[in-house]
Formats: sequence, C-alpha cells, structure tokens
Amino acid sequence: MDAYLVNPSGTRDIASLMLDECRQLKVVSASTLAATTAQERLLFGVQHGLYSFPTEELCQFLRSRIAGRSAIEIGAGHGVLAKALGIPATDNRQQEEPAIKAHYAGLGQPTVPYGDHVEKLDAHAAVEKFRPSVVVACWTTHRFDPARPHAGGSAFGVNEKRLIESCDEYIFIGNEHVHREKSIWTLPHEKITPPWVYSRAVNGTPDFIAIWRGGTAMKGRAHLDSVD
Repeated sequence: MDAYLVNPSGTRDIASLMLDECRQLKVVSASTLAATTAQERLLFGVQHGLYSFPTEELCQFLRSRIAGRSAIEIGAGHGVLAKALGIPATDNRQQEEPAIKAHYAGLGQPTVPYGDHVEKLDAHAAVEKFRPSVVVACWTTHRFDPARPHAGGSAFGVNEKRLIESCDEYIFIGNEHVHREKSIWTLPHEKITPPWVYSRAVNGTPDFIAIWRGGTAMKGRAHLDSVD
C-alpha cells in the first residue's frame, strides 16, 4: 500500500463526527463525510487503524443487493459494517499477533480495533463454516502470488479466485489505485463508483464497489442454460 504523509497539526480531527460515545466507529451519512477533506479522513484513519468508513447509503445498497440471502463479511476488522447489515463478522485478526503489533508500534500507528463480535476465522474457514450466498469485504488484502510479484499482497491474504468459486456473489469495497493489482479483475464483474463510498485513500482515484458472480451461481446458470 502506498504511503502518504499527513500533518496532524494542520489537519482537523474528525473523530467527534466518526466515533460514538464509546469511541467506536459508527455508520454516518455520506453528507457527513462529504463535509470532510481527504487529508482529514487520512489522519483519522491512520490515528484509529481504519481504512474505510461505512455510510448509511452503502449499508442501504448492500442490504438491497444481499436481498435476504445468507451473507458474511470477511476481513471485517472493527465489524461495524457487518453489525449494521445484521450478518456475521469474521477476520483472521492477524494484527493482534505480537510481531504485527510491534511493527505498527514502530510506525507510531495503532492496529485495527477488532470488534468483540468479530469471529477469528480466515476467509476460507469463514466460508466453510457459514456457507454464505454472499461474501462482503472491504479493503481486504489479496493472497501474494510468486508468479505476479509486482501485484504485492500478503502470504496471509485472501485467495479471491477460490473465494469467488465458493459463493454466489463476492462484493468488494475498495479504492481503484490501492486495489488495482488484484488478479480477479480479469474475471467478469460489475463495478460502480458511487459518491457515497469513502475511505482514507488520498491518491486521487475513486473508491468503488465491485461484484463478482460466484462459482455456485455460475453452476446454477449453466444448469438453467442446459434446460433452455
């Protein structure tokens, strides 16, 4: 992930807009975030270990898209989005490991504030346990592929191609520049860049929602086609 400098002394602290009385991230309206600057969002994200900020409009879109089907969130972190959607929140909670915490402490940054309700499961274990029709993810890191070293990723990241094959829909919320190297962009997908999706990115590219139809949905479609 690219690094950008932010000057705390010259940037407004928006924590009072974004945190509830328990100092937990809350879902806010897009208009609340529209009244902030990219630098303010970056500072807030860095200071609180947050990358994307759920809006009421995003939650409304996801509820409509899920449409009553079984769903989970992977890489849920704080778990605020999953809680708002009423779906299970899962994460490998990697940043709780001492070595990772020490790394972020050396950078002067907090780790992700995992929600108490976020179950410790990696993405594939979560899919195996819950067997969801829909998998939602925000800013999750893809699995590092030695054949594509330029694409970055993590050895502990998500094998998104395998994930897509295991569900009906994979919905990913991210940033065009930050997540440009995902190998799954070569697979058929839908992508929109609505004005109500926000993150801490300051690279000048839009945040997006991308949706891949999964393997189970394709098998069902193939069956229908064979009947037609």
